[in-house]
Amino acid sequence: MKASKHFRIDIFGLKLGSHDFDFEFNEELFKKSEGSLIESGHGHCDIVLIKKERLIEVNFHITGTVELVCDRSMDTFDHPIDIEEQLILKYGEEFDDSQDEIWTIPNGQQSINVEKNIFDYLTLAVPMKKLHPRFEEEEDDEYELQLVYTSEEDEEETDEQDSNEEEIDPRWALLKKIKNKEN
Repeated sequence: MKASKHFRIDIFGLKLGSHDFDFEFNEELFKKSEGSLIESGHGHCDIVLIKKERLIEVNFHITGTVELVCDRSMDTFDHPIDIEEQLILKYGEEFDDSQDEIWTIPNGQQSINVEKNIFDYLTLAVPMKKLHPRFEEEEDDEYELQLVYTSEEDEEETDEQDSNEEEIDPRWALLKKIKNKEN
């Protein structure tokens, strides 16, 4: 995904303290990435950036809708999005984004681009099971499947157990009745 200048924030000249930024996103954001779960959508991202001496807090609030494809009917539908995420940027020698929520940026970095963060947060907000709203009220639990496994050996063992139970000594049968009454 090639970063757009539209989502760039100049951090070098910012004074210490809180700064607000607003970004709009549309289907152009999703077209840049091949194989994206989201093909279309639009919305708004409010960013509150808090610059401190040794780090920068970037608080994202993303609202909007994304177009998804229903797993059951293959119909497209609009899915509402309302996400709040936080990213901590700390200063260091070289760039490191190996941690999800804490990144290291070079000491002299002039700006940051939040396009990939917005895209990633939107992608992570897609539910694992994408159901059109008309299917959401249906209970999937009603259709729980049970695994039934049988074989000829199992049937023979069951027949043997049944015949063994029939041949119980009358004295043991009396004890079995007493035991069953206690339980």
